[in-house]
Amino acid sequence: MSNKPLPPLEELRENIDYNPDTGIFTWIKKPSIATKVGQEAGTANKNGYICISFRKKIYYAHRLAYYMYYGIDPLEKKIDHIRGPCNNNKINNLRLATHSQNSMNRVNLGSNNNSGYTGVDWNKRLKKWRARITINGVEKHLGYFTNKEDAIKARKEAEIKYFGEFRRQD
Repeated sequence: MSNKPLPPLEELRENIDYNPDTGIFTWIKKPSIATKVGQEAGTANKNGYICISFRKKIYYAHRLAYYMYYGIDPLEKKIDHIRGPCNNNKINNLRLATHSQNSMNRVNLGSNNNSGYTGVDWNKRLKKWRARITINGVEKHLGYFTNKEDAIKARKEAEIKYFGEFRRQD
């Protein structure tokens, strides 16, 4: 689902309530026959993001939360879930980010990850752990290590250096 312009703010506020402390949306007005006033709005999609159907269009709840709280449509930016998970839409867990910044603290491991940690994998040929990091779409090699823990440490240090506040907070 690509970013699309959000509905008028006042129209949203007349129909849906957003609680910034809980991250939960509830219906103020009845949007359909099956929905009741006061009912929680939105359902999780296959990736775990909460989506809300409003006026026959589907919107990510984290975008609506940011918009309803700050009054700014984040059309050109991403909304980053600071500490994950992607269904935590409390306002203190959301911030504006570029695409690159939004990718820095991702939790999902690649399907071929064999270390349990992003950017660290086992090199069969060398029989060593490899650490790497991607910065602005360019992969940077951090080294080969005998111990997995040393590779993870190198990766974490690189995250601090290159990602700063956008690094994953474990």
